[in-house]
Order: sequence, then C-alpha cells, then structure tokens
Amino acid sequence: MNLLAWNCQGLGVALTARNLKQECFQKKPHLVFLMETKQKAGYVRKIRRRCGFEEEWVVNPVGRSGGLALWWSEVITVNILFSSPNIIHTSVMSATLSTPSYITFIYGPMDEEERRLCWQEVRKISDHIRTSWLCLGDFNEILSQD
Repeated sequence: MNLLAWNCQGLGVALTARNLKQECFQKKPHLVFLMETKQKAGYVRKIRRRCGFEEEWVVNPVGRSGGLALWWSEVITVNILFSSPNIIHTSVMSATLSTPSYITFIYGPMDEEERRLCWQEVRKISDHIRTSWLCLGDFNEILSQD
C-alpha cells in the first residue's frame, strides 16, 4: 500500500494543487493525507476529484488555519474510528491485508498545551490497538536541538 502525507500549507494555492495532482498521478498512492489544507470540504472535494480519488474524510479548518483531508482509492476500505482537528484514526483493509491495520494521521498543534492534549488522545487510541499500527503526519515536535 502506498501512502502520501503532505503538509501542503494551504491547498488554495494553484501551484500546490497542481503539484499534488502531479504527485498523485506519478506515485499512485492508495491513501493521501493532507495537513493544513486551510480549505473547507467543498473545495477539498473538488481537488480530490482532480487527483483521481473516490473517497474522502475532511476536517474543516478553524478560521484560516488547520484543516485535514484523507483521500483513498477504491482498492482499500477505510473506516474512520475517531476524528478531531488534529487526528484522524482509521482502520484500513485491502486485498493484501488479512486483518485490519490501524493508521493514525496526526497534525500536531503548535500550542504546547494543545499538543499535550493531542498526545493524550493518541495514548487513549493506543490502549485499544492489538495489531499493526502506523502513526504518521507532522507532529510539530522537536526531538533534539542538535
């Protein structure tokens, strides 16, 4: 399964949408996760169609910041188990997977307290995982100053 995760920093910019479409047609991902779309669902849906995806889950931005989009192709089945402004937690099935795999898509908040709450949510999710699990996205965390 191919995944594409991108902090696009605003899907409303024509060059961004063009580059995304090009990446989707070249790389042929089964799943696309976009962070910081800064666009509401209607606009995101229009770009999704241009990129050749059938299915979606969109988290609208708050004001002019944030916004998440998850797109997937028909060859996989995605169930949304939890969604918030910073997290989309899913179970994913495909012909090549014998059991569901869990994927948690994360866009970590910039604010330290909000980030702490986001990680608490991820810990709660982890309590229920008993099989393969992938967390990906932009965590907005600094692991080292070196």
